[in-house]
Amino acid sequence: MPYSTLFKTAGLFSCLAFFSCANNQSNPPQSSTKAESYSSYRSAEDSIHCQRIEETLIPMYSIKGDDAGMTIPEMMKQDSIPGVSVVFIDNGEIAWKKCYGYSNLQDSSRVNTETVFTGASLSKPLSAIAALRTVESGLVDLDEDVNNKLTEWKVPETELTQNEKVTLRRLIAHEAGVKNDLWSSYLPNEEVPTLNQMLSGESPSKDPATSVITTPGTDRFYSNPGYSIIQKLLMDVHQNEFDAVMDSLVLAPVGMTSSSFSQPMPQDLMDRRAIGYSEDLTPYEYKLFPYQAAGGVWTTPTDLGQFMIALLDDHHQGSQKLISQETTKEIFNHDISRYVFSLWNWGDDIVFNHFGSNQGFNCFMYGSVDKRQGIVVMTNSDNSFGMFDYIQRAVNLEYDWEYVKPEVLEAIETEISWVEPFLGDYNWRGNELELNIQEGELYLSNEEENLRLVQTREREFIISEVPLLITFSKDPDENVMTIWGPGGAPAFLEKIAP
Repeated sequence: MPYSTLFKTAGLFSCLAFFSCANNQSNPPQSSTKAESYSSYRSAEDSIHCQRIEETLIPMYSIKGDDAGMTIPEMMKQDSIPGVSVVFIDNGEIAWKKCYGYSNLQDSSRVNTETVFTGASLSKPLSAIAALRTVESGLVDLDEDVNNKLTEWKVPETELTQNEKVTLRRLIAHEAGVKNDLWSSYLPNEEVPTLNQMLSGESPSKDPATSVITTPGTDRFYSNPGYSIIQKLLMDVHQNEFDAVMDSLVLAPVGMTSSSFSQPMPQDLMDRRAIGYSEDLTPYEYKLFPYQAAGGVWTTPTDLGQFMIALLDDHHQGSQKLISQETTKEIFNHDISRYVFSLWNWGDDIVFNHFGSNQGFNCFMYGSVDKRQGIVVMTNSDNSFGMFDYIQRAVNLEYDWEYVKPEVLEAIETEISWVEPFLGDYNWRGNELELNIQEGELYLSNEEENLRLVQTREREFIISEVPLLITFSKDPDENVMTIWGPGGAPAFLEKIAP
């Protein structure tokens, strides 16, 4: 069941915006290799859960009777993903770990539980918790103007900040109006800018100065530089380097002994790091990420699992290993969340997640607040977001989470003359598509692909190869085709006028 070329990133409906990025660096491609595994389990029951998830990567939408499932190793081979490391937590413990494939294709080094990956934007929830600990210690207020505490560099004042200020609460929530520049990474032999130079847009920084482009508090849009302002604030109020602040406030209290925000990373972690790979298995060179709070952590799924355990224990038991129970109730409240994570209120439970992507690495953490369960998946590949959607659904199905689960639909055949007004050209995500009929069946086509729509209800169809669900409006004057991705918001496509 290979992905279509046109819709290969359809799975990103549920992964919107959670990333950091770096510039590409090409080397000769390495050959693909099979995935081999390492595993450990808390109990025999946990082993069964792990095996079912591994073997049950089911599309969001599939036709009953089709053999649509894949295993994790099969999807790794299909999508050229060299290595994967997974940790699942349950009721305050790590229930199971599973590793697949290779951390370095050149010397055939296998991924194991000690393999270190870049956590990319998973740095943000760690940094947000450090900031909230700082609030609880009284060094800064969530709702004061951050310029009151920033030294050397300050947020430039404009008409936009005259009445509404950039505050820590707004920075954590991506509501401070700070423009989202995807900052550059640097080779070890390059001159690396200081944080002040990055924020000011001064050489040797390769990127523009940090700026406020909307009135703080009026819009929510993802901002990497916003988290670099948090980084600067924590450094100034604690009068220390950021990696030391994070060691003190988060990594040490949780026991994250295989994690570091240091740039370059410590040698003991360097010796265990995975090599990042492009979609065609081209290895990337090691880079420095001076945007530490936004995307600079190097870590393991085990360490991030310990972080999730500590946060959920603080929430359910008031253990206060990181923050107070009162603060966790705000973090995990769908209505007033400070947006440390993305939240979904599905049934009675709150589901939370965060994604990360740096050059050659993708990762995510995903958890259920009520069930006290969560999963962390890290890969050394640019090409693993599609697999993340499948793993999320497998977790929902296996552990009965009240979130999106795969839908197995019955194929039907009905008279479709009503589709005539919809036939023609559409534009979706920069691609021109043609809805057409071939030999009595409905197809969505472009110059490269011709994908058949399988009918499941009167005005509902799925494209099995992707998978996507497509519905058509009943109003003949609307001519709207709606495309539903795996667990994400719908896209409404209007027919292009001839």
